[in-house]
This record gives sequence, C-alpha cells and structure tokens, in this order.
Amino acid sequence: MKTLSIGKWSRFMFVFAAVSSLVFAAACSNSGKSDDKVTITMTYTGDENATKVLKARIDKYLDKSLNIEVQVTPIPGGEYWDKVTTMFAGGTQPDVLFMSEPLKKFASQGKLLDMNSYIEASSTFNKDDFYPASLEFYQYDGKQYGIPQDLNTALFFYNEDMFKAAGLKTPWELYEAGNWTWDAYLDAAKKLTLKDGDRITQFGTSYPGIGPWWYSAWVFTNGGNYLNDDSSKSAFNDPKVIASLAFTSELSNKYGVAPSPASGGQDVTGMSFATGKIAMEANFSWAIGGYKTLPFKWNVAPMPVASGDIDPLTTYIHNSGFSISKDTKHPDEAWAVIEALSTPDSYADDAASRGIIPPRPSVVDKKEILNAEGMPSNAKIISQMLEKGKLYQFTETTAEEDQVYITYGDQILSKKVTPEEGAKKIAEEIDAILSKKK
Repeated sequence: MKTLSIGKWSRFMFVFAAVSSLVFAAACSNSGKSDDKVTITMTYTGDENATKVLKARIDKYLDKSLNIEVQVTPIPGGEYWDKVTTMFAGGTQPDVLFMSEPLKKFASQGKLLDMNSYIEASSTFNKDDFYPASLEFYQYDGKQYGIPQDLNTALFFYNEDMFKAAGLKTPWELYEAGNWTWDAYLDAAKKLTLKDGDRITQFGTSYPGIGPWWYSAWVFTNGGNYLNDDSSKSAFNDPKVIASLAFTSELSNKYGVAPSPASGGQDVTGMSFATGKIAMEANFSWAIGGYKTLPFKWNVAPMPVASGDIDPLTTYIHNSGFSISKDTKHPDEAWAVIEALSTPDSYADDAASRGIIPPRPSVVDKKEILNAEGMPSNAKIISQMLEKGKLYQFTETTAEEDQVYITYGDQILSKKVTPEEGAKKIAEEIDAILSKKK
C-alpha cells in the first residue's frame, strides 16, 4: 500500500481541518442558534413597579433559546427625552427605546427602524387585534416605527357620594340618557359647588388646564382640531376651538365652580378630586390605578360633549410603546424583545400588574381587564372609547408647538388675554413653526 510522505500528510490534515471547521460553522449557522449571547440595551421611563413588571415580562416571554440578554435602563420621565436625544447624538443610542409623543420627530430624523417586515412575518402579532389608533400613532410616511404598550383615554371621574347627597343624576346616567353635554356638566358643577359664607368648601369640578395634548379632548368634544387635516397649518382660530377655550376658562373665571389658577390651583388650596373636595374632574384612565383606594364611592363616564350632534364617545387617546433604533447592530434580536412584549399573555400580565389598558381588544375582553377588582363599574365604556377616540396631531416640531399652547393657555386662564386673542396668537405662532418644515 502506498503511503503519504510527511509533507503530503501535513497538507492533507490542514485541508481536512479547514473543511471540518467550515462544515461545523455551517451547521451552527443553519441551526439558527448561537453560543454567543447578544446584549440588547433598552431605555424605559416608568416608576419602580412599572420597570419591575417590564423586566418580568421580558424574562417570562422572551425565547431563552435565542440567547438574548436585555439591559433595561430606567430614566425618570422628566429627564427621559433629553437623555435619549443626547444618547442618539453621541452614538450611544439604545437598541430598543420607550416611545411616545416625539415619535414623528425621531422618525423624520431617520433614527428609527421600520418594523413592517417584522410585523408581517410574525406569527403572534395580529394587526387586526389592535385598536386602530394604537398602531396608527406609530406610523410615519407609510412605515411602522413602533408598537404600542398601553393606551389611555381622557374621561370623566365623578364622586358618586356627592351626586347622591345632592340628589343629582350622575354623569353616567346623563350619558345613558343622551344628555351628557357641556350644559349638563356646568349645571351639575354649579349645584355641587358649596360655600360656607364667602369661602368655598367644595368645588363642582377641577380646572382643565389649557395646553397641548392633555387639553385636546375638550377641543375634540366640540368638533374642533388643533391642526388642519395634513398638519400643515393651525386650526386653533376655528370658532369651535375658541368656544372650547372660553367654556373651560369660564368654569373658574366666570362661574366660580372650579379652583382659580390665579390662586395657585387646586393643589395649593388643598382641594382635589382625590381629597374629596372636588366633585368631578377630567383626567386619564391611567389615574384609575391610583384612585382604587379612595375612601369614597366614585366612578367614570365619557367626556361631556358640546352638543348632541357630537359622538358621545369622543375622546383623546394617548399612546406609549416601544421603537427600535435604526442603527442597532441586532435588529432581529431587538424585534424579538418587542415581539415578546406584544403577545396577548404579556399584555395581560402588564394590565394585571399595573392596571393599564392593553392595546389588543381580545386581551381587554377575554381577560376581563375592565372588570378587574378595584375597577369602577362603568370602566367597560373605555373599550368603546378606544374604538371611537382621536389621536392628537403630533408633528416633527411638537416640542416647539407645546410651548406656544402652554404660554397662551396660561394667559387665557389667568385672563391676561381673551380666548379669541389667545387663539389668534397661537394660530400665528404655530403656523410660523410649521412653515419652517417646508
């Protein structure tokens, strides 16, 4: 038998080892698994409990065979957007980031990843099982730059004990009768404002603060809008918007049924809905969790509408969720994290732990989220409001626009300018800001 020389044998073993290495590498690649752990960085804003719940959901629902480690960095709400903006500027942006109002700003700057291809390929992400506004909020130029985590609606809270003591129909009863209007609201606020001599001991309603998105439900419930249809010009000089400004500012300035901002507002006076000194307040569904232990009987109803021709379920819908940085080095793994957070069971765990409203109607219905212990008996209406509610028209320049609404909103509330004057100034300055985008 012919034998190999030492030189030929060495060359043979080298080739054999190289081929074996390639085969082994290919086998590992084809398996879809890797022994190398991938670290996904994530920023989040929320209290200690919310962060704890988020981490628990990731640990429970993220496929462990993917070998992904998620590092969550919590950032206080008041600091969040400034810090995330700085991270992007310095090239240290997270792979996954909490996203809300500034979505269009980040998307227009090319900082976010389009998730459409991932959503289409997902076996768990059913677009038909999301409230329409929850997905629409994260769309920009036909692309999906985020997915929702929870939704909130603007709605009305009222003290049932006070209404019963006064012998008045509650906002819910008025809503069911088709009579829950601004006039009915004002009438109830007058009757529920009590005095001891010249001193007010109980206000009928809290004071709606005029400003950007948090005030928008009042504009919507009179058929108004902040901007025109394509968000290119202000619509704040519309008579419908001016009527909203006038009505809400007059609650204190004219009728005296709400604490006056000139005296420091309800917190300084020690009067708030939670202290049982105010009969009604417009707030958001996220307040339900904190109100579950109040020592009096309370409930919720839709926002009052200006007139009978406005849909009685009109409201503002607020979104919060997650986006992926466009420049992430691990887009597949980043999507895996988001997909784990958006399954029905994951959403259900979040709702049960934090008392929030998940964006998938099937979860809201099947898990009886709105019938959970501690929820007000009328909370079932929230699901219908999520179907009918409107989104605020956030733009790429929302941060600049916010300052305009706040500045003149405060001046209207403090009677430094009339609603007509304030609306005119707002429209002029918003148009100037929007024109810079063209």
